[in-house]
Amino acid sequence: MQVTQSYSRPSTAQNDAQGMTFDFAPELSRKPVSLHAMIKESLGYARLMLALRQVVKSDWRPKQKDNTAYQEWVMERYIEELPAHLKNIEAKKALMLEEREKLKIRQKQLKKEVRPIEQAVNKSRYDYYQWLYKHDRDKWYALDPVISVHPDAVIFEGFSLDESTYGRVSVPSDLLETFGKVDYGTTNIDFSQALADEIYRVRSYRPAWLKVAFEKVELATNMGANVEKKIDLPETWVRGFLQVQSASTLDGTSLVLHSQTLSKVLYEIERKHEQESPRSIRFLLTPNEKIKIVIDPWGIEVEDTYTYTGETAQEIRIWGRRRLFVLKDLLPYTERVDVKLLGTGMPSYWTVQMPDNGHRFDLGLSGWTANDWAGKANFDLLASTGSAKNIDISKVEKILVQKLSTTPAEVAEILNIERANATFALQELAKNGQAMYDHLTGKYRARQLLQQDIKLTESEEDERMRVAVNLIKNKNVEILSETALDNGLQEYKVGVQSKNSKGDNFFYQPVVQLDKDGRTKFAECTCSYHRRNKLRQGPCAHIIASILAISKK
Repeated sequence: MQVTQSYSRPSTAQNDAQGMTFDFAPELSRKPVSLHAMIKESLGYARLMLALRQVVKSDWRPKQKDNTAYQEWVMERYIEELPAHLKNIEAKKALMLEEREKLKIRQKQLKKEVRPIEQAVNKSRYDYYQWLYKHDRDKWYALDPVISVHPDAVIFEGFSLDESTYGRVSVPSDLLETFGKVDYGTTNIDFSQALADEIYRVRSYRPAWLKVAFEKVELATNMGANVEKKIDLPETWVRGFLQVQSASTLDGTSLVLHSQTLSKVLYEIERKHEQESPRSIRFLLTPNEKIKIVIDPWGIEVEDTYTYTGETAQEIRIWGRRRLFVLKDLLPYTERVDVKLLGTGMPSYWTVQMPDNGHRFDLGLSGWTANDWAGKANFDLLASTGSAKNIDISKVEKILVQKLSTTPAEVAEILNIERANATFALQELAKNGQAMYDHLTGKYRARQLLQQDIKLTESEEDERMRVAVNLIKNKNVEILSETALDNGLQEYKVGVQSKNSKGDNFFYQPVVQLDKDGRTKFAECTCSYHRRNKLRQGPCAHIIASILAISKK
């Protein structure tokens, strides 16, 4: 997906008598977004923005060794030795080999003539990348963060290069002293390395200002020029924004960790080097006892000062732990870290808030580094069970744009529709990049990822959806029972008649629990796919078929 981002100028930082002003240049093709405000608790804001910068430029995938040169050398040796094995073949092939040898000689001559030109090109390319490394090394391969200006908060969002880590900075409106007119909306901002270097200079005794100004450039002059960046945007980036919010609607285990505990965990991981698996951290949770964290493979146990308030004992294991180093520099300035664990091998959410209800940083980690947010786990399929029947999604979009943030209950009341259908419509807007779900407030926010329409191609996971649809069409899905639980959830037991890969008939019995908004709070199935993977790879086709059947009920 080709995306062109245009800015009237690069983002800048200016230091004068009033303080330090961070002037973010918004993307020009979008609806104008503007804000001019003084940031209270500016030092905390600066620390969180630097953490977001770490997320945007990070790549936690293992570095693969480049064997290209070796393979080329092997091929050259093979070609050199090949004629010796072909002496006894027919004369025609021998003549062809002789001709090839002549061409190789000619090729070497041409390479000799071209070599000075190649050297000049390589030197220019090297100089270019040296300049890019010094001035803005990440600018051409990292998509700029998204900023949403809302009445209650200003939100910055970004993804890591490997798309396994999501970062968000929230600046509450009560920590902004606003001047002039504010234009609410969403845009990309030019967040360069030069600007990040200036953020390091923020001090508590010097006021910091946040400025987002829309400036349309009609003609480039000596006062400034249009800054244009063309980016080959991966579709997985768009899918990731949907999945990271959809996963947050699922129920999980909520914990409070002391920042000192997480610092100890990161210290142990940093000072050692894993030579063997498992490379994970385990949470040992026993009701009314202190939380314990075990660092594998060394078996190092760290005990927290907070107790686990859940009702059932459990052990939850997470991978991709080195991504937590994004929080390392924030831990000395806060006392607690709020954690939401969706389960073993499932996504996790980590929240650091500056003291006295200040600026907030949210970190969303996929199940493990190689399993990015756009991987096989289609959590959006569990986010709602409503349907588009008798719903005009454009009306829901209009409500969201007007209110900027809303809940399914509000939309259902305004349009006089069921809450599950309202949730479905809001999820569709999120799928199209027009909305985001804020799990901490329980609201959907208007946030248009891109100005252009988003059209995603089918992914591997869509095969499960096709199987589920066929099960519904063939009437192989039956709701066996529906029970209202004490906690306000509705439990459905479903029977699914299906065939395995060998063509044998099997009867599966998924169990799905839904809340009043139609969101899946619990799901399990008796099939082998779910027994192996639980929800780590997303719901199986039988759970998806059950959700579809419930939505058509």
